[in-house]
Amino acid sequence: MLTEDEQQRHLLLVSRTFALTIPLIKGQLADAIANAYLICRIADTMEDDPKLAPEQKVRWLRRFAYELEHGFADDEKLLQLQDAAAAQLKDSAVPAEYALCCELLKVLQRTRSYPVAVQRIIGHGAAVLSAGMAEHLSGLSVQSLDDVDAYCYSVAGVVGELLAKLFALYDPQCPQAKIFTLAVSFGEGLQLTNILKDRDTDAARAVSFLPAVQTGSTQEQLIAHYCALAQGHLQQATDFTCMLSGRKLYGVRLFCLLNIAMAVLTLKRIERHPLGTQQELKISRRTVKMTLLLCTLCARFNFSARLLLRLLRGNSPCTLRDAAELSHKVSKWEQPLNLLPQL
Repeated sequence: MLTEDEQQRHLLLVSRTFALTIPLIKGQLADAIANAYLICRIADTMEDDPKLAPEQKVRWLRRFAYELEHGFADDEKLLQLQDAAAAQLKDSAVPAEYALCCELLKVLQRTRSYPVAVQRIIGHGAAVLSAGMAEHLSGLSVQSLDDVDAYCYSVAGVVGELLAKLFALYDPQCPQAKIFTLAVSFGEGLQLTNILKDRDTDAARAVSFLPAVQTGSTQEQLIAHYCALAQGHLQQATDFTCMLSGRKLYGVRLFCLLNIAMAVLTLKRIERHPLGTQQELKISRRTVKMTLLLCTLCARFNFSARLLLRLLRGNSPCTLRDAAELSHKVSKWEQPLNLLPQL
């Protein structure tokens, strides 16, 4: 089984952002969220591999989703998945991500050490994510905003739902139905920010997740349109955060607030440099440290949290959408996955 120190080491190597923000939560909830993130990152590594054929990725992701949805209790099958991933990713994956995939069994053995309710939430959420990735690899063409919404849900919105379920489990007083509805918008706000930041690297591999919204629009206009959409989703993410208890879930509020704040600041850089490279659009370590300090001071109370994000956003355009309508359109949390074990 993966130890807590090993889990944190993997987290630090595969995500600087989440290695910084997840420990802010503290305790068993932080442990569970770190573990869930690593499981999702394993699926993401398979989906993003530049050399594997799509059918290989789809086959592996569907098998992974099946095991996750059915309790991930069979070590032999998990080891088969681990060995397949190791063989297929050996020559192309980022070393840190490859090392994580080579410990798939140990990661899921740690998941099995959690309470059953936590195991089910993590397993189901990661299964929906893996199945969604497989579905998009089977023929997704991002041609409209509906396609953008569907893609963002499969890789991030469902993670928002997973987190909402875990937060509600650890604080039964939080308004589960309301935060669950906003969770998809929260995930899409963060994912759109990443898509906008990584646009040049996606273009280098002939991939685009930002379809044109108006005939004849320039790249700058297109980027401005999606920045405004992302800012709107992040405003709803702020509503999500403010529904959590400042006393019982302070660490969770700080985790959410910091992720929102860093996304808002990244969008501000994109607005100023719409054609900038990925490296140019990253916020500096100094900015991250200052933002963490401000969020630590403001996270406990709704007024100060909202004020901080309003100040960080400044006069950036913000397009608000109906979060409930978006959730109803794309969410697959309550739908059966209908996966076969040997696909």
